[in-house]
Amino acid sequence: MPTRLCLTPRCPNPATYRGRCQGHARTTNRDTHRNRTLYNSAKWKHTRRRILFEEPLCPCGEIAVDVHHVQDIDDGGDPWARSNLVGLCKSCHGRVTRAEQHLN
Repeated sequence: MPTRLCLTPRCPNPATYRGRCQGHARTTNRDTHRNRTLYNSAKWKHTRRRILFEEPLCPCGEIAVDVHHVQDIDDGGDPWARSNLVGLCKSCHGRVTRAEQHLN
């Protein structure tokens, strides 16, 4: 049976738990819980609503529905700083997020 590699980009270790190696499975679960707590907070919902009100259009011209952190929170970006948040449409947010994930 062939060994599957970890789903984390550029990780050469074999997958042992849900498609990730032992080290990345733990960090992924921890990050997911922290982000879920942040994005479910009343402060984030208020901040998101304010950003989308101030920037109703994505730079491509579509209606902005997502708020993107310019500098990722894990890289030291402030989750609440106005200068670190930008409103994007669904397709632009997905494209930018995928590009950032492939760089890491």
